[in-house]
Amino acid sequence: MFAVHLTLLDVSATPPGEAGAADIQAALWGSAGPGDGLEHVRARAVPEGVGLVLYVRAPDEAVAELRAKALLDRALAAGPSGRFALPLG
Repeated sequence: MFAVHLTLLDVSATPPGEAGAADIQAALWGSAGPGDGLEHVRARAVPEGVGLVLYVRAPDEAVAELRAKALLDRALAAGPSGRFALPLG
């Protein structure tokens, strides 16, 4: 299992808070399937948005990162769309 650290930027005018973190966490669990290997999620409000740690079962770190990002893309499309975005780069 690998820990994948990500930060989502809050691109809305909504004040930051734990509600956004809870929304993202719920969207991740709602979008996760057996092939994602998701074991656990930590989501916390940070000044720029939401800090995430996704614990993912995978054969190596690169695969874990790919699975985490694909899951996050699906979760953002299905959940609090338009509010959060991955930073570019």
